Amino acid sequence: MSQLIIPSAGALLGSYFGPTGSSIGWAIGSMLSPQDETIAVDNTTQIGDLRVQTSEYGVSIPTVIGKQRVAGNVIWAEEKVAHVATSDTGGSKGSPVVTTSTTSYTISLAILLCKGTILGVDKIWADGKLIIDSSNSVKKLIGTLYLGSDTQNPDSYMEGKLGAGNVPAYRGLSYMVLKDVDLGASGRIPNFTFRVLKEGLI
Repeated sequence: MSQLIIPSAGALLGSYFGPTGSSIGWAIGSMLSPQDETIAVDNTTQIGDLRVQTSEYGVSIPTVIGKQRVAGNVIWAEEKVAHVATSDTGGSKGSPVVTTSTTSYTISLAILLCKGTILGVDKIWADGKLIIDSSNSVKKLIGTLYLGSDTQNPDSYMEGKLGAGNVPAYRGLSYMVLKDVDLGASGRIPNFTFRVLKEGLI
C-alpha cells in the first residue's frame, strides 16, 4: 500500500503545475517509494555429503585430520557371485516333493579411503548401521586395511584375481579390501562408511 501513497502524493503536488507536473511528480514519488527486493539463492554449490559411497574416475581424494567418517571410492570390485541353495519339502504320505531354491550373492571389493598414512579404522557402518566398533575394545575388522604407507605392497587377494603385477600398491593411499561381502538376495552393495583415525588435530 505504501508503494502507492508516495507516488500519489507526488502526482498531487505536481498537478499544481499542470498535467506535465503531475506526471513528473508521480515519477519522482515512485523513485522515493520502497521497492521489493528479490534475492536469488544458488543451491547448486552446496557442500556434498562425504558419506555417500562412489565408484568413479577422477573424484577428489579426501585428506583426514584427527578422526573423520568417510565413505571412500570403490576402486575395484569383482563380479557378484551367486549362491543357490535348494530345499525339499513334502514327500510324505504320497504328497509330491516340492523343491525350493533361493539365490543370494557375495562380492569382494576394494574401497579407497583417503590420502596419506593413517593410524587405523575403528568403526565401520553398512547403510548407516554400525557393524564394527573397536573404539573401546579391539575387534577384528571385516577386511584387510592398508594404512597408506610408502612401502605397502599390492593386495594378495586382488593379485590372485587379476594376476601378479597387474595390481597397483596404492602407496600413499589408505584403502580397504572387503572379501566375500554377503549381499543377500537383493545383490545390492551396501553403502559402507569408515571412521578413519589419523594423527593431527581432533
